[in-house]
Amino acid sequence: MSTVVYQARWILPVASPPIENGRLVVQDGCIVTAEKAGAPDSSAIDLGDSVVLPGFVNAHTHLMLTGCHGIRYRGSFTGWIRNLMAVHPRFAFGDTVRQSVREGLGQSMAAGVTTVGDIGDGVEVIEAWAAGRMNIAGFLEVVGIGSKRAGGHPKAVQTAAELLHRGFLELWVPPRSNNPLTHPGLFTAGLSPHAPYSTDACVYREAIGCVSGLSGICRRLCTHLAETREEEQFLRDGTGPFRELLEQFGLWDGSYRPPGCSPVEFMEQIGFLSHRPLLVHCNYVSDSDLDLIAASEASVAYCPRSHRFFNHEPHRWREMLARGINVCVGTDSLASNDTLSVLDELRFLRCLDPSIPGGQLIRMGTLAGARALGLDDQIGSLEVGKRADFTVIPLDRAMTHDPVEAVLADSSCPSSAFVGGCQSRDFAPRASE
Repeated sequence: MSTVVYQARWILPVASPPIENGRLVVQDGCIVTAEKAGAPDSSAIDLGDSVVLPGFVNAHTHLMLTGCHGIRYRGSFTGWIRNLMAVHPRFAFGDTVRQSVREGLGQSMAAGVTTVGDIGDGVEVIEAWAAGRMNIAGFLEVVGIGSKRAGGHPKAVQTAAELLHRGFLELWVPPRSNNPLTHPGLFTAGLSPHAPYSTDACVYREAIGCVSGLSGICRRLCTHLAETREEEQFLRDGTGPFRELLEQFGLWDGSYRPPGCSPVEFMEQIGFLSHRPLLVHCNYVSDSDLDLIAASEASVAYCPRSHRFFNHEPHRWREMLARGINVCVGTDSLASNDTLSVLDELRFLRCLDPSIPGGQLIRMGTLAGARALGLDDQIGSLEVGKRADFTVIPLDRAMTHDPVEAVLADSSCPSSAFVGGCQSRDFAPRASE
């Protein structure tokens, strides 16, 4: 057995109070103990005046879009989508998409993120996930709406699910079994029907059935939901900017029947909320919508700086927390954000509202994200038996008595991150893979 002891000014387990002058004992990639250090240990790795906390969990991102930074938003969400689609095809094929995902994973690890909930499309993305050597909750995106003549929308779901299973068996399992240090991270996967304005109810139901009927790796559901006011308009009566967008792309033939309700109510009607999904954004929700989400086991991924980028109305994440909804943090993509850092998101929220308890913010960026991705039994907090996934953040002020506030208030960047006890510099994505 391989045992390594780390000592630091502060250990921040998240699930329990901070430990001053603490030590973290790791054996074979798992945590044996997190406790106050006793007598000096010359064999321990001294991390100095730093805070050791669980690796950050980016619950929602699109690493395929890492190369799409700089697309301007001019007040129209559908206009922004048009601009994105004009740029994105240049980044969406072969080695280019692999490089985009790898670059995103590298930026994530440098920011202390050890787990990503990434939405992608195609075998190239799965190959890039496998080369990332961190924890991946990978969602393959499926769409399909309108155009009776095109048909085949449910088949796209089956194709995506089969691709996930084949990719897992061919790209992830063999390397890990031969050499655990090559792939120290976890891999779980699922399907992401894109959004109610781009995805018919039959596709959502097919995705639900696919995930429910298959055991093992393909077990999670995710969707973008209630992102704009125009989305609700489209679901109410089939009009507005999203209808115009579908018409422009030749996807409107009159076969779509709007459900006549809010996006959250639509998810309830088709049974999506009954499968512990990850609901991304939920920017525009009513009290009754919040009641539905709270009554389910769904999680909400809030992307604070992307929310600001689109100049949305204030998000109701505080009310969600008060209702017991599991709210986690995502960065969205670099097409609507400046970095892939969860810590940057948390510091942004702290600046917006200094009254929010710092411990709550840290939890949103760690344990809540792990729960949303179905990984909270293995990561998200520094507890005995969990994986040794942690991030080290140097302290600007060494004599601090509040490590939580120090992490949120300081400008220090993470100095290192560990996944399964392996330091990030030892498993950064390699272009040759």
